[in-house]
Amino acid sequence: MKTKDVVRPNLFWCAFLLYLVATTLQFSMITELSAVAKVLTLARYLSFALAGVKILWDWVLLGLGEGKRWSLTREAIGCALKYAFLGGIVLVAVVTSKDTLPLFVLALLLASKDVELDRIFALALPAQMAALALVFVLTLLGVLPDLTYVREDATVRHSLGFTYPTVVMTYFFFLLVWAMWRRKKGISPLVGVVLLAVNGGLYYLTDARNGFLISCVVIVVEMILGQRHRWENWAKCLRETRACQVVCRVVRFGYEYCAVILCVLLAGLCILYPAQPAAMLNTLLSDRIRLTAQAAANYGIHVLGNSIQWVGYGGRIDWESIGSSYNFVDCSYSLTLFNYGVIFSALVLVLLVLLGKRLYKQGNWNHCFLYLMVLGCCFIEPRLLEIHLNLILFAAAPLLYTCPKWLGGKR
Repeated sequence: MKTKDVVRPNLFWCAFLLYLVATTLQFSMITELSAVAKVLTLARYLSFALAGVKILWDWVLLGLGEGKRWSLTREAIGCALKYAFLGGIVLVAVVTSKDTLPLFVLALLLASKDVELDRIFALALPAQMAALALVFVLTLLGVLPDLTYVREDATVRHSLGFTYPTVVMTYFFFLLVWAMWRRKKGISPLVGVVLLAVNGGLYYLTDARNGFLISCVVIVVEMILGQRHRWENWAKCLRETRACQVVCRVVRFGYEYCAVILCVLLAGLCILYPAQPAAMLNTLLSDRIRLTAQAAANYGIHVLGNSIQWVGYGGRIDWESIGSSYNFVDCSYSLTLFNYGVIFSALVLVLLVLLGKRLYKQGNWNHCFLYLMVLGCCFIEPRLLEIHLNLILFAAAPLLYTCPKWLGGKR
């Protein structure tokens, strides 16, 4: 990318940061303020338009030859065909599900061409924290309500200005992933203790158990990685043993195909439920398996997707008013399948497998670990395609916008 070419990448930054802030605020109670909801919706569509301009600009540059003469090159044709294929699958999923999320995800991923992945993490972190701080401050000032939910055991859960208590813990987990992705070499024990204290404080306020536990795992492992100099030599000796090499091959397969394995596991548990061990795991996962099995029985699985009226908790919805009509599925993999269909879900799984292979080849084991933790989080939270949180999807963007080799001939 030329040094003078600043407008083109800035189109992406405007689109991405606008989408990130607007979507974050849409998860808060700020949408109840006068006209704010409409402004945030318009901001999201403006970000989509800016991303579209960036994609078109990138494509035009593929046909720009010497003397700045434009011609329809093989590379431009190849990318156009690839974009049309991806866009067709996504558009069908959007129309059938009546949900525009996949369209925003594809647009932002394609628009990230020629943008460094580390810079995305670097700029997203302060922007996200500023948006969260705004919500917290408005809540403390009493401008936004702190919705509270009371469990059967009398535990009070605070939403802290957002629509539901688990939202805050989910944001903390992903902010943690972003920060650790940039550090690459783990954290010191002192930083780890501070993060564990913050995590514990959020758990005390929100009682979001799953988010708390998965964040604890990230912090503890990052503390261990931060002490790598103490055990790295021992690990090298261990890797040279034959038994370890065999185990590493098995682990590598499990890592690269983790998303597929999680989907197969979920399907098996749904088939087994209410028998054991599915019933026990369903209790540990807060009824997620039962709700997934119930959704499969009620709505079926469609090739091209389905428009489902999901009913869940959040905002000012009263628990008692929902009753037996609650049907929301938290697992990202099953939610993607129910909403967008088999074809789109298969595309997502292929992309995740290729991303796993890509990260493994790059050899940064910290990135590989964080990728696994995100996949695990998406098993219990519907955040897989929420690109304002799951920034690791941008690591897969080159797989989407790169021209196929068989069409990448000479200009």
